[in-house]
Amino acid sequence: MAITRRRMDFLRTIKQLYESTNLPVHYVRVAQLLGISKWSAYEMLKTLEKEGFVASQYEVNQGEKHPGRAMVLFTPTQLLELILSGKPLEESAREWQQIKEKLLSLCEELKKENSKEIVRHLLAELPQIGNPMTFSAYVITLLIAQLHTLSDSSIKLIKKLVMDAASPESGLSMFTGAVIASASKINSRVQPLFQLLNHLPGFQKNLALLNQSEQHQLMDFLGAALAKTS
Repeated sequence: MAITRRRMDFLRTIKQLYESTNLPVHYVRVAQLLGISKWSAYEMLKTLEKEGFVASQYEVNQGEKHPGRAMVLFTPTQLLELILSGKPLEESAREWQQIKEKLLSLCEELKKENSKEIVRHLLAELPQIGNPMTFSAYVITLLIAQLHTLSDSSIKLIKKLVMDAASPESGLSMFTGAVIASASKINSRVQPLFQLLNHLPGFQKNLALLNQSEQHQLMDFLGAALAKTS
């Protein structure tokens, strides 16, 4: 993917700002660092959002000048990280395919008696995973493990809820909420569920970093994983 020098300046700047604070970036700050007008920065960031390099969100401004006014903030996506890493897109696609096949195989194994060992193994690996897509897929696999503790009627209801979702992001979020709410009623004191709850904020954060194409890929993975529960 060919990226112009100007775009690369924006990508590096927003990555630098995000990593220095671990907070979404306001376009005015980007403009200050690049020495351009805030409107030029805003227009470029909206273009980069359409191309999948950044994601936007709105927060209420608590400042004295415009109290209560919503402001748009930006965060880097996995695609931005990939471009700046210099890794070819084809290599990234191969890595995702390998991870997907590995986790789907584990989803099949979760039906067997060694499921507790698989869950312990995934929970041990999770804190070391930095890739948002891989992290999210691991969490989904752990949620599938919790799904196996529910009744057939609950599983069917969750499947229908997810597959009828209006978008991949909403489907993934609804799946997480539905599984946790259902599993908590019967497994609230089970250690793996308690550990998984600690990773859910990271799951939501990483989900927001994925572009639309990546969210669709993750939703496809969830669909394949859910098929393993039949």
